[in-house]
Amino acid sequence: MPGWWRLACLTLLLLTSASVLAHKGSDSYLDVRQVGGLLEVRWDVALRDLDLELQLDSNQDHQLSWGEVRLRSQDISNHLLARLTLSQGAEPCQLMGQPAPLSITRHSDGAYIVLAFLMSCPEEKDALRIDYRLLDGIDVLHRGIMTLHTGSQVRTAVLQPGRQPVTLSANASHWQTFSSFLHEGVHHLVTGYDHLLFLLCLLLPAPLVWRNKHWQPSVSGRRTFRDTVFVITAFTLAHSVTLALAALQIVNLPSQLVESVIAASIAIAALHNLRPVLTHRRWLLAGGFGLIHGFGFAGVLGELPLGIAERSVALAGFNVGVELGQLGFIALFLPVLWWMRHYPIYRRFIVPVSSLLITFIALLWLAQRALNLQLIPG
Repeated sequence: MPGWWRLACLTLLLLTSASVLAHKGSDSYLDVRQVGGLLEVRWDVALRDLDLELQLDSNQDHQLSWGEVRLRSQDISNHLLARLTLSQGAEPCQLMGQPAPLSITRHSDGAYIVLAFLMSCPEEKDALRIDYRLLDGIDVLHRGIMTLHTGSQVRTAVLQPGRQPVTLSANASHWQTFSSFLHEGVHHLVTGYDHLLFLLCLLLPAPLVWRNKHWQPSVSGRRTFRDTVFVITAFTLAHSVTLALAALQIVNLPSQLVESVIAASIAIAALHNLRPVLTHRRWLLAGGFGLIHGFGFAGVLGELPLGIAERSVALAGFNVGVELGQLGFIALFLPVLWWMRHYPIYRRFIVPVSSLLITFIALLWLAQRALNLQLIPG
């Protein structure tokens, strides 16, 4: 089998795997308020995540009822408390009494259990050490988003299950917040398969020119680089604007609407590769749909109970992380696509077949998100 054919098969295989196995990483929200040696803790955990570990859906109807949750309330409390250790100094903080009765709240991506409890800590002046183990070994995409309130000071950090414990203090520098959310921004982009598929739709025709109703290989590396810079810059600027508007809670859109339009944008961008209309102005397509992708990026930040200063630092770090992840993706794919542009199989097979496959997956996502159907994992 020729080398270019093997590469074509590998490209489609990777595309199919990334699409079908797309999975939105889950988040829990840990809010800790320190008053002297006491910690007031509220932990919001998605019901779907608890079901992964505790199989709460006893009748297997793929719907969790409050009755099913209430019957397992003690199991849920014990399970969560066993997966979180808070310490100050050398000794762990101790649970005071029993947790409050479980309640239900809603975040942008569904229903969450609320576990509230009090803890006493032996060394109230020391920084708080958090050992977080929820979904360890079960969901590598899971993150815990923690906010620590001490007096008027607020600090936040991203917790990864199974990693080294995180130390957080009300006097911690803003750099710790920036660094934590920079890593989370990279993680969010790399695991956000819908955003990556949209970027791939923009990159597939990058080394080609539309001439006589067919894609032809570009002969100018400078032009290809310039056009790609225009397209990616338009996407970056657009999603940065709406990411900031949403994260700073200036504009809020329903999560279901945002995720549905993101899926539609992927389908439209993929179909545009088959019959391009904006042949010399693809940056308009990237910028227009980049506006809605920014609202999708902002899901994590919009949920945090932060003041404007801490939220701005988290937003800056998260946005830089997203851009670094995006640049890494482009640096990985664009040279390969430039090398493949002269092969007829790339122009006549890989671009159209990949675009059709992406369209099919995006339309399934659209139906799943808009109509609350479970057609494929996502």
